[in-house]
Amino acid sequence: MGFTERPATRHLWSSRWADPGTIFEGLASDYDSFRPRYFPKAIDWLAHRPRRIADIASGTGILTRQLRSHFPDSLIVGIEPARDMLKTASGATRGIHWLGGRAERLPLAHGTFDLVTVGQAAHWLDRELFHAECSRVLGPGGILAILNNNRIRDSAISQAYETALENISPGYRRTYRDHVCAGELAALSHVRSVRTRRFAWVWTRTRDEWLGYVRSTSHFRAAEAHHDREVILATIERALAPFVNEAGLLAVPYETEVTAATFTAPT
Repeated sequence: MGFTERPATRHLWSSRWADPGTIFEGLASDYDSFRPRYFPKAIDWLAHRPRRIADIASGTGILTRQLRSHFPDSLIVGIEPARDMLKTASGATRGIHWLGGRAERLPLAHGTFDLVTVGQAAHWLDRELFHAECSRVLGPGGILAILNNNRIRDSAISQAYETALENISPGYRRTYRDHVCAGELAALSHVRSVRTRRFAWVWTRTRDEWLGYVRSTSHFRAAEAHHDREVILATIERALAPFVNEAGLLAVPYETEVTAATFTAPT
């Protein structure tokens, strides 16, 4: 079965990228510097002392490094398809094993992991294949945790930003990552239980830091095919100008959403 035959479990934008490993090619430095980290209590909530953790589509290792800090005694593996992302990750942190690979075909042995995580990337995956791989590599009672940092969409600053993106990045929709993650996982025969938790927080950035974040996104990469980067950044800056406070900062309401599925024995 090809990707196009499973629209419910693949990213709506995936057809724009022939190779998922190239989506963020060349963006590793901005990605690592300017992307938000995950709310610490969200990671505490994931699991109690997992022995072996695999962070999938690990990018530059933002979540992977947080997992290392929270679970210092665990064996942790970061798996990422993009070479420049993997190079950035592997040069920054000791105590993590880094592997090239894709979520749909994990280079991991059967039934050997207690926790598999995906941060800000589940929407890029062929999730039907990925879920099957999770069933294979997780031991009985192992957990798959999907984490996303989401802007609070009904806040005024988020609405202004999303509208600017929809105007400047052809094909962009603010709902592009919307899928019922918990329901999708609960429907799997090899999942025993699913729980979800949201942790609200505020991400405070300078103007330049926010523009650095914009440069790290796939939306910016897509927009560059149609507009000069100066035009894109100026459009975003104008949209957010009313929200810059007296200290020159933007305060963007966020939430870290975590969905954790407990798997049965490997199939």
